Amino acid sequence: MHLVEQYSLAMGARINKPFIETNYYPLSFKKYIVVENGADIKSRIYGMWSDVILGIKPHLDEHDISIVQIGHKDSESIPAAFDLRGRTTTTQQAFLLKNSMLHCSTNDFLLDIASSFDVPVVGMYGNTFAEVAKPYWGDKSKHIMLESHRNGDKPSFLAEENPRTINFINPEDIAYSILKLLNIEAKEKQETKFIGDQYTTHVLEAVPDFSPPQSFNPGIIINLRMDYKFDLQNMVNWGANRKVNIFTNKVIDLNYLNAIKNNIVGIQQEVCTDLNTKYLSILNNLQIRCELFTKNERALGKLRMKYFDYKVSLKKEKSKENVKGKLPESSNDLFYKSNKLLFSNGKKYLSKYDYSVDRDYNGTDLQVVDDPKFWQDQDYIRIYKKSIDTEA
Repeated sequence: MHLVEQYSLAMGARINKPFIETNYYPLSFKKYIVVENGADIKSRIYGMWSDVILGIKPHLDEHDISIVQIGHKDSESIPAAFDLRGRTTTTQQAFLLKNSMLHCSTNDFLLDIASSFDVPVVGMYGNTFAEVAKPYWGDKSKHIMLESHRNGDKPSFLAEENPRTINFINPEDIAYSILKLLNIEAKEKQETKFIGDQYTTHVLEAVPDFSPPQSFNPGIIINLRMDYKFDLQNMVNWGANRKVNIFTNKVIDLNYLNAIKNNIVGIQQEVCTDLNTKYLSILNNLQIRCELFTKNERALGKLRMKYFDYKVSLKKEKSKENVKGKLPESSNDLFYKSNKLLFSNGKKYLSKYDYSVDRDYNGTDLQVVDDPKFWQDQDYIRIYKKSIDTEA
């Protein structure tokens, strides 16, 4: 039974189409769609909007259709959208929805408002059944409801989930649903084959082989890869004006660490031969958090005894074996995107492999490479197959 029908039954109230008051909100463009990404219910926050936008924006631009984001001021920003988060009242949101070409959201309330005005809607559901929460009013032929497969499980109905099951909905399914209701044919088709567990987490990394300008991503924690290039002076240059999380497989001179200690979020220290407990004790006195780890499972027991007062974690490097059975045998026609971006000497890379062979990222699709270094970053990537529709 739909929630509206349950409320009607419980309260003895008749179901009628709602009257929704609207208040004018000025826009500089006439044709637009409205999107929203939740905030108050975290399990409804979709983490791959950037991929959805990449799939629809070129087509929308061809038809002079803009993207407007509404919702709570604390909701996550959707790329390329005209940002009205926290800037509109409920009645102004209703006006924007009423005059839009389409609404896409995880928010039951906004989907109901849009559908009551007979606006085409694309709804996404993870923590609940789509059948009981989908829009009740409007032309059902203009409704596309996308429900997470949840790995075969039933909905949790929780406000917070881990993992967030709404992220099991592939971004191309959302993109193609939007284009379908707008009667726009997609020229390029994608089919997601694999999504890493951390793909919805955005990570910025830097190799300390250059000094960053002060304008470089202020306010964002940077993973500083001293394990890729050990440069103490550039480490200080990075840590002077921004927060850094340092990854290292060598012991770092304490004088350099002390100079930037207030900006060190933590040190991810791979256990090495010259590491000792005195060094770790000084780091503790400097109030620098240090996490020890090893990639060697056979040595883990001895290392935990040696550093008895400290936690030593095992970080096994991922390999192709971890994705066995999830991908086609051949990677020739597979491409990937990554939510981890690595900066080095003015270039951008999407993976450790790309950095090692100097295959920098310029915005075009990069092909999957069957190499051990590539598979080490599998947690942060989405792998997909693509095809071009020559008749579109």
